[in-house]
Amino acid sequence: MEQSTSFQSDGLKIGCTLFQPKHVPTGGCPGIVMCQGMAGVKEYFRFPQLGRRLAQLGYVALTWDYRGVGESEGEPGRLFPHEHSEDIRNALTFMQTLSSVDPDRLGLIGWSFGAGMIPYVAAVDSRVKCSVAIAGWADGHRWMRNIRRQWEWLELLDRINEDRQNRVITGKSELLKEGEILVGDPGAQLARERILSRIPYMSDYNGTRWSLATAEKLIEFHPIDFVHLISPRPIMYVVAEKDATCPADHVLEMYERTKEPKKIWVIPDIPHYAVYDEPLSSQIFEATVQYLNLNLRQF
Repeated sequence: MEQSTSFQSDGLKIGCTLFQPKHVPTGGCPGIVMCQGMAGVKEYFRFPQLGRRLAQLGYVALTWDYRGVGESEGEPGRLFPHEHSEDIRNALTFMQTLSSVDPDRLGLIGWSFGAGMIPYVAAVDSRVKCSVAIAGWADGHRWMRNIRRQWEWLELLDRINEDRQNRVITGKSELLKEGEILVGDPGAQLARERILSRIPYMSDYNGTRWSLATAEKLIEFHPIDFVHLISPRPIMYVVAEKDATCPADHVLEMYERTKEPKKIWVIPDIPHYAVYDEPLSSQIFEATVQYLNLNLRQF
């Protein structure tokens, strides 16, 4: 069963799609909130297919458009991590209102930007009983700094400072061009284009433009400082060893700071966007489901 619906977050309508099994056992199914990368569009990157597969396996899955994107209300270009974490937590609350969901068996799966948010939300919200973070990030300052050359970093800081002053006068933040927040080396960009061209239904893909205010808020956000609070609830990290978009060493450090129970899978010799490519995408999905089954399913 597939249903277009919405929930409210800070007074904004968040457009979402629910994927539910045909048969719901007494007590309900585990509920999974799925979190996108910075594209923020629920139809991209095989999310509908993954939602349907989770439903076939006995889960209720939720995909959703980020604020200001797709069917969701909100200011275009504004992706503030603390606001985004509230959206994820409100998605969890929405899942708890559904008769098909067991409110005590909620999990999170995130990719890329979403995978950086997952550890933070899992740390501050004890309703999250299991989570999986795929090709994510650990510290906004280090993330934004390490993917830039020194002059690019200094230029970004200057633009942020100027934008902050303009915002108090005009109330608006400058929208960056696609790819200006997540800059990367030419090899990473070529791999991204090659892989995206092979993903079904991505022929009309358009990246999302985010603001300089978003860049500032990302720099100020540090999920790594909270991961020690996730325990005793389990989390799995999936890391692309040659990730030039979300540097792998940051997540390895975050894993070390995370207490048991935890799991990590470092996939050798692959860049960031390879986690969306086949056959690896299916392999990651199967490993994710095994982890969810171990920690959320009743046998």
